[in-house]
Amino acid sequence: MAWQVGVDQSARNDQGIARITLREGAGEAQVVDFEVCGPIRRCRQPHDTVQDLVLLATSVYCLDRMVCRRKQADAWTRGFRMVLPVADPVRWGAVRGCIQQCLEFLTGDEWGLDLSSRLARPFIRPRRRRGQHRVAPVTGNAVCLFSGGLDSLIGAVNHLEADADGEVVLVGHYESSKSGPKSQQQTLYAGLCRTYPGRVSLVQVRAGLLGPGELSTRGRSLLFIALGMAVACALGADVPLLMPENGPIALNPPLTPSRRGSCSTRTAHPYFIKLVRELLAGLGLTNPLVLPLANVTKGEAVRQCANQDVLREYAALTVSCAKTGHKVGWHRLRARACGRCIPCIYRRAALHGADLDTEVYGNDICAGEVDVGPHGGDSAEDLRAMLHFLRKYSSLDEIASVLIGNGPLPPGSVLDAARLVSRAMSEVRQFIADKATAKIRAMAGV
Repeated sequence: MAWQVGVDQSARNDQGIARITLREGAGEAQVVDFEVCGPIRRCRQPHDTVQDLVLLATSVYCLDRMVCRRKQADAWTRGFRMVLPVADPVRWGAVRGCIQQCLEFLTGDEWGLDLSSRLARPFIRPRRRRGQHRVAPVTGNAVCLFSGGLDSLIGAVNHLEADADGEVVLVGHYESSKSGPKSQQQTLYAGLCRTYPGRVSLVQVRAGLLGPGELSTRGRSLLFIALGMAVACALGADVPLLMPENGPIALNPPLTPSRRGSCSTRTAHPYFIKLVRELLAGLGLTNPLVLPLANVTKGEAVRQCANQDVLREYAALTVSCAKTGHKVGWHRLRARACGRCIPCIYRRAALHGADLDTEVYGNDICAGEVDVGPHGGDSAEDLRAMLHFLRKYSSLDEIASVLIGNGPLPPGSVLDAARLVSRAMSEVRQFIADKATAKIRAMAGV
């Protein structure tokens, strides 16, 4: 049964955002939580194509959160059919195949897309109220996706340092049920404003469900890109959208055979980015999508950060954890990150190489606080997978074969990708060799 996306302009809020709903068949409509925080009144109204892109990505993200994977026949793959209202069904019809291919690779589900003509714009620029002062429009020569993580901080800093007169607009996303990302982004933004006064702006978008839902959230990447593209288009047709994600995390090699395919996230996988660029070009959106950290490891990104003073001051305020809300089994409940997921392991290894591994985590994997034995349970799954990969895969050919099995890569780039992953694994090996218990070192083969 198809999910109908609705745009109700009769319930438009004071930001000019219509009520967006999702309805399966004749069922009850689910209202999408969508609000923009920041200098929204200073941005030009997004044109119709960008509005439809944001509507598509928001709907995909919410459906991804609404439908539980565990209830499917294989406990994973879901089937979606969505009816999306757009301003120009002919233009969108020409890229429908690309959209379906992009979504299926990103989320690992089956997607169908039908198009209809919409009668109302999802977003209109709110009018200036009587007595309200005119404000200067937002300016910037780049837009940077800003998650509150270490990579996004480095990406913003590198752009500001590379162009002494440049201005950057940071775009963050968060959900009402997850308070951490919003405050993390705001804290880092305040720090960047102190270092680069008058050169940084922050637009935060709250988009998602009004409550808990499916945890895998593979669709968030497309939503983040769509939100950033909306701001970039408002600044100018050639303003780039920066997506700071280090290469190994983008490639995200499956550390065990059970993690192949969509069981490993594809947030910034080269094939997904290729499909997104084709989609944007097919829609006539010319803003470049740039991945400035695609060819470096997290450790290299840390060491090559263009302002080491800013990095040392604010690195500890960033959060790279994939499981911040799952605190069962944490030794330190007040910690900001679990310490045992794959992003946390990469992060600790990167910061260790720069003598910055001083943070407190929910679990210290090096001190034996995560049970990697047969009875360790799901909480040790990521660490066991990392140790397995370190022990088993050492040659470039072996790593390349794993990468090829996880998604298409550009011709001639496989060995370069394998070298990139190998360098990242060397950082993790060094971290474990320097800090871990003898048992952990033995399991990693170091």
